[in-house]
Amino acid sequence: MSAHLEFEVSLLDIEPRIWRRFQLDATDTFGEMHQAIQDSFDWDGDHMWDFCTMGRDRRVLAGPGAYDLGYETDEIPDAWSVKLTQHFRRVSMTCRYTYDFGDSWVHAVKLRQRVTSAERFQRRLVAGSRAAPHEDSGGIGGYWRMVEYAETGTDPWGGDAAGLRWISDWKPDRFDLAAARTAFDK
Repeated sequence: MSAHLEFEVSLLDIEPRIWRRFQLDATDTFGEMHQAIQDSFDWDGDHMWDFCTMGRDRRVLAGPGAYDLGYETDEIPDAWSVKLTQHFRRVSMTCRYTYDFGDSWVHAVKLRQRVTSAERFQRRLVAGSRAAPHEDSGGIGGYWRMVEYAETGTDPWGGDAAGLRWISDWKPDRFDLAAARTAFDK
């Protein structure tokens, strides 16, 4: 039997909700969680990121490592060394994942359940809803700009719509679970 942790990851401050649910091996690290979020949202991983506790007294749980952030200290635990089970001790525990400190895509990460299976796999995408924003789209404001352009063909910021044609096939309500699963599952 193999043990897995099932997580639901939701982008905050966007309604209707953009979310993904996936299972990771119970021995995985925050680094593997970062990669799973990147792959499930179809992002490139080109920006800074970290995991923090929720609430006012936030503390960093893990990140890409002190060296990658340009610090000469080990204040930020290396995500590839911190096991998920060090934080997620029981079902319903949460944390916050921030990706791209400029666009500031903030996610709620929640442990939904512990799963045992006779089938062996490293990770599996279970469900999701809505298309994720494109990389470098400008945060929440840029996301709503993309939605408006996708629905009307005009730039709500009054700019030249030709500059937004690169998102012509993107639809905010589209999420193809089968295609995403093919790319995600290992």
